[in-house]
Amino acid sequence: MACSALLGTTLAMASTTVFAPPASAGSLYWKNGTNVSKSTVWSGATASNMQCYFPSGYNATMCIRFDRRAIYVRNDKANGYFKLGQWTGGGNTYICQNNRTKTSGDGSWVACQWNWPKKNCYTKRTGYGQHEWYVISPASGVKCY
Repeated sequence: MACSALLGTTLAMASTTVFAPPASAGSLYWKNGTNVSKSTVWSGATASNMQCYFPSGYNATMCIRFDRRAIYVRNDKANGYFKLGQWTGGGNTYICQNNRTKTSGDGSWVACQWNWPKKNCYTKRTGYGQHEWYVISPASGVKCY
């Protein structure tokens, strides 16, 4: 009887610990992007207000426009997968999804905007996937602004 009470207490404590959220958990902000033209993405872009990231093998380019607080995601290869751009910093993750997956989507750009906090350090990632899974690239170098 004492053994079963101890086991029950241990299981209750374990389940409480497993399901407790971490103290520093941030938020995930995920949007489906809005189609934009290439000229919209690059209009007014300078080395100080825009950075892009396109690691090999992920078939996606993501650009951050600091002056617009926007993520732009280009589908670099129409292969049936959506493409992602991810911006992570200050405990939060912002993901912009380009759903143009077929031939007509090759080279297409989408935009997502947020009011993310300035005065943080961020990393960029790209990725691709389907509705029940996705793969994300290694992080870029850190950008603080």
